Amino acid sequence: MITADRIQQLYDKYLELIRLEIVEFGVKPTEVRHLIGRLGEFHCALQVGGTLAHLANQHGFDVICRNGRRISVKTTAQATGFVPIGKATIDKVDDLMIIQYRDGALSTVYFGPIGPAAAAARYYDHVGKYELDISKARRLAPIATPVQV
Repeated sequence: MITADRIQQLYDKYLELIRLEIVEFGVKPTEVRHLIGRLGEFHCALQVGGTLAHLANQHGFDVICRNGRRISVKTTAQATGFVPIGKATIDKVDDLMIIQYRDGALSTVYFGPIGPAAAAARYYDHVGKYELDISKARRLAPIATPVQV
């Protein structure tokens, strides 16, 4: 199992790499979303005192809390827009953490049970996905019950 110290080291290295990509190559943060996605998983694990899922691209969830709750992490560099939530894996997740990368830092937009987030999202049957607007996620944040760690 990966230790909290190691997750912190990886977090710091990924954050530095993202900054280098943006500055050196002049790309927008949305163009390095694969790096930002992993950075968000590290951020979540550190915030909840958890660990990363056992497999990269674990089916449905990314982080496991100390208390065993499974968290799906969605990280975005968009100021507006939505995050997708897959219907096929929603039953494998207890909680959702939506993280936003802005101005070189991460902030948590929503952290709480998956149910209220899915209920506030649009559902598209033809693709089997929910889409949760970032603005709606922000409004959910104060009423969602945070996970006890």
